[in-house]
Amino acid sequence: MTLKEAYEQRRQENLSLKRNIRKLEKELEQASAGLFTPDEKVSLVKEVNRLKRELKDMERERDRYRGMWDAERKRHLSYDFDRLDALEENESLKHKVAFLEEENRILKEKVSSLQAQASSDAQARIQALSDEVARLAAIINNDGSNSGTPTSKTPLNKNKVIPNSREKTGRKKGGQKGHEQHTLPSFSEEEISETETHSLDHCPDCGGELEEVSRRNKDEYDYEVRLVKKRHIFPEYQCRRCGKIFHHPIPNRLKEKCQYGPALKAMVLALLDLGYVSVNRTRKLLTGFFSGSVHPCEGFIISMQKKASRYLKTFSANLKKLLISCELLYWDDTVIFINKKRGCMRFYGTENLALFTAHHRKDRSGIDEDQILPLLGAGTYVMHDHLLLNYNDDFSYVNIECSQHLQRDLQKLAEISGHQWPALLKELISQTIHDRKEKQKQGETAFDDAYITQFHNKLDELLDKGDQEHEEDHSRYYEEEERRLLNRIRNYRENYFMWVSDFTLPTTNNLSERSLRFTKVHEKVSGQFESLEYARYFALIRTYLETCARNGINEFTALLRLTEENPFTLQEVLANSGS
Repeated sequence: MTLKEAYEQRRQENLSLKRNIRKLEKELEQASAGLFTPDEKVSLVKEVNRLKRELKDMERERDRYRGMWDAERKRHLSYDFDRLDALEENESLKHKVAFLEEENRILKEKVSSLQAQASSDAQARIQALSDEVARLAAIINNDGSNSGTPTSKTPLNKNKVIPNSREKTGRKKGGQKGHEQHTLPSFSEEEISETETHSLDHCPDCGGELEEVSRRNKDEYDYEVRLVKKRHIFPEYQCRRCGKIFHHPIPNRLKEKCQYGPALKAMVLALLDLGYVSVNRTRKLLTGFFSGSVHPCEGFIISMQKKASRYLKTFSANLKKLLISCELLYWDDTVIFINKKRGCMRFYGTENLALFTAHHRKDRSGIDEDQILPLLGAGTYVMHDHLLLNYNDDFSYVNIECSQHLQRDLQKLAEISGHQWPALLKELISQTIHDRKEKQKQGETAFDDAYITQFHNKLDELLDKGDQEHEEDHSRYYEEEERRLLNRIRNYRENYFMWVSDFTLPTTNNLSERSLRFTKVHEKVSGQFESLEYARYFALIRTYLETCARNGINEFTALLRLTEENPFTLQEVLANSGS
C-alpha cells in the first residue's frame, strides 16, 4: 500500500467516524427529548464516547500519514496536488449530502407525524376551551333574573338586574289623564294646633292703606323634635296613725337621678332595629335631632339592645309555642357576619307570625337549639327551599318545596345549556300556577282530576325529554348540574307539586325570603354584628317588631310600649288583627 492509499484510507475512516458521531449525537438529542428509554439513552452515550475516542486515534493516524504524504509530494513536484485535493473534497461532500438527505427524510416523517398528532390534540383543546368560555360566560351572565342569585350579590362592575315582569306602556310617570286627583284634606277647627297670619301693611303696587275683605286658608302638616326635660316628683307622706313614711312606687326606668325617657329610647331602637343605622351614626343623628342639646354616649346606645331584649323573652317563648301548633310553617335561613365570621339568621313564621333566631353556623345544632322543627307533628306542612336537612328521619312534618326556586334553577340551566326541556318545564309550572289563581278567583278549591292527570303526564314527557337531551349532549360541562336537577325533580316530585292537588298549600317560599331581606339591608347599612349575643338581641327585637307589624301595630308604637317596660303581649298583638 502506497502512502497516498494509506492516507486516503485513514481520511475516509475519519470522515465515516465523524458522520457516525453526528448521527449518534442527533439520536442523543432525541433521547434527551424523551423519545428513547433511559437504557437506550445510556447506551447511546457510551457509543458516542467510544467513537469520539476512536476518532481522536484516527485523526492522529491521519495526520501522521498526511505528514508522510506531504513529504512525498515535495519530492514529486510534478504531481497535480490541487486536482487531487478537489477530488477528495468532492467525494467528502457527496457523502455529506447523502447523510443530510437521509436525515432530512427522517425529520420530514417525524414532522408529519407530529403535525397529525398536534392537529388532533389542538381540536380537542379548542373544543375544551370553547366549552369553558361558554361556561364562564353563562356564570358571568347569571343575575337575579335568571338564577337564584340575590341582587345584593351583584359584582361592583355589573349593573343590578332586578326581576320585573311588568311591561313598559310608554306613558309618562304619575297620574294619567282622567285620573282622580288625591289631596290632603283640610283641618277642622278643633284639629288646628298652631296658626300663623301672613299680613300686609300697605298695597304692594301703590303703597296705599289696606282693608281686609276676606281670608284664604292654607293648611300644613309638619313636625318638630322638642326636647322635654321632665322632673318626676314623688311626695313623701307620713301616716298619722303608724308614723311610717311612704311615697308613690318609683318605676324601674326612673331608678337613676337622671335618665333618658321612653320616647328617646324608642327613637334609639327605631334607628338601630328599623333603620339598621350603626351605633356611631345613631349618636350623630340624635345629636342633630335635638340641635346639640342631647349627647347620648355610644355605651348607652349599645346597651339599649340588651335592656330591651330582657322584656321580650316571654313574648318569644309564647310565639314559639304558637308556631309549633301551626298547620303550615315557612322557614329559611341566611348568612350574616358575626365578628368577621359567617353566622346564620333563621326565620320561622306564617303570614301573621315571625320568629328570628341567630346562630354561629347553618347546621343541625341550631335547629335543635331552636326546638321548633323537631317538635312539629305529622300534620304540619313546612315550606322551604330544598334544604335536605328537613328530610331527616327525626322529623315528622311534611315537606313542601318552593316551586319558584325550582323555576330559577330551570331558567339558569336553560341559559347555560341551550336545552329545551328546562324552559318548557318552567313554562308548564308558570302556566299551572296562573290557572290555579284563576280557579281560586272563581271560588274553586282544586283542579279537576283530568287537569291533574294531564299535568303529570306532561311532566313525565319533559323529564324524559331531559334525559334524552342529556344523553345526546353527554360531554358538556353542565352535565353534572343537569343530571342533579333531573334526579332532584324525580326524587322530590311530590314535595314540589303538592300545590297542584291542594289549593290550600303555597307554591313559593317568598314569605321567608321577604322576612329575611332585612339582614342584607342591615349588612349593607350597618355591617356585621359584634358578637352572637348582640345578634340574638337584634333577632329578638325584630321578632317583636315584625309580629306587631304583621298584625297592624305600628313598630314605633310597639317600641314605646317596650321602652316603658310594658311590651305588647302576643295575645294583644293577635287580638289587634282578629287572628
